[in-house]
Amino acid sequence: MATGSFCDRALAGVWVFPMRYPLKVIGDSAQPMQDIVGALLQRHIPDFDPTTLSCQPSSAGRYVSVRAEFVLHSKEQVDRLYADLAACPQIKLVL
Repeated sequence: MATGSFCDRALAGVWVFPMRYPLKVIGDSAQPMQDIVGALLQRHIPDFDPTTLSCQPSSAGRYVSVRAEFVLHSKEQVDRLYADLAACPQIKLVL
């Protein structure tokens, strides 16, 4: 019998590690989103350089998107990163 969730089994061939991974995080522009995202990424990707983050304000200026690209080494690393991103109250959306 197969183990893991249906999604894990279906995506097993997609997750080939190590892999370059793009990430976009959206949050309130009143928050220091670049610092928040940089700290979260450094917690999970030790060699991540926060100076590589790029930021873009929304057209109305209410939100800011923070973009990053980094190398992931395992599915567990992905799961832990997304759990921390989801738990962060300043983050509104992760793409």
